[in-house]
Order: sequence, then C-alpha cells, then structure tokens
Amino acid sequence: MSEKKEEKEQHELEKIRLKKMRALMESQKMQQAAKEKVNGIYDKIDFVLRAVMAPDAYNYLKKLKSTDPLVYQRIYGELVSPEVIQEIDYLVAVIRQRGAVARRIPLDVIIYLERKIKGIKSSIKVKQGDGEMMDLGSYLSK
Repeated sequence: MSEKKEEKEQHELEKIRLKKMRALMESQKMQQAAKEKVNGIYDKIDFVLRAVMAPDAYNYLKKLKSTDPLVYQRIYGELVSPEVIQEIDYLVAVIRQRGAVARRIPLDVIIYLERKIKGIKSSIKVKQGDGEMMDLGSYLSK
C-alpha cells in the first residue's frame, strides 16, 4: 500500500514538474517573440531613416550614436516621433513601392539639430586692425 502511495506521489510530482516546465517554456517563447518584435521595429525604423536621409546625414547620425549618445537620442526623438512608430509598416510599404523619397533630409538639418540641442549659437567673428576678434554685431554697432 505504501508503494502505491509513493507511486502516486511521484506521479503528482512529475505532473507539477511538467506543468512548471511548460509555463517556463511558454514564458521564454513570449520573451523571445517580444524581443524579435522590438528588433523588427528598430530594423524598420532604420530602413525608413536610410530612405529619408541623405547618405552623409545618415552616416553622421550613426557617428553621433557612438560619440555622443545623449545628443543622438534627442535627434532620434525629433526624427522618430510616436506617430512614425505607429505608422512604420505603412511607411515601409510606401518606400518599397515608390523605391525612393522625393526630398531627403540633408546633413545640414542634422548638424542644426545637434547645435540646437548642445546650445551652440552661430556667431560671425571679425578681426580688427589690432588683431582682436570681435562678434560681427558688436563690430557693426561700434
């Protein structure tokens, strides 16, 4: 009788193990699917950015990613809004259908956004006769 009880307990333990194993495997599958979906979205965004940006602008943005990640994130946020992410499949389909985009984002725009984020203002310097450098505005008002 104790053997039957032991067998029954072993059987129940095996059922519990299998149930936990299935739950663990299901959880891993869901995590993998979520990871693939995120990677797929980033690949699509990268495809759209390549299509809408001039090659030199795209390369400059990628260089910024490694040299100044915070500035890159801010520019990326400007270029890729939540609306773009929602419509990413539509954008990819349109780009693939047409083959190209009429107007591309030039390098100047990326540099402008970078300077705006960093707070760098443009200024024209003028060299005076005594060799002193001066801002154009103050030179003209003199």
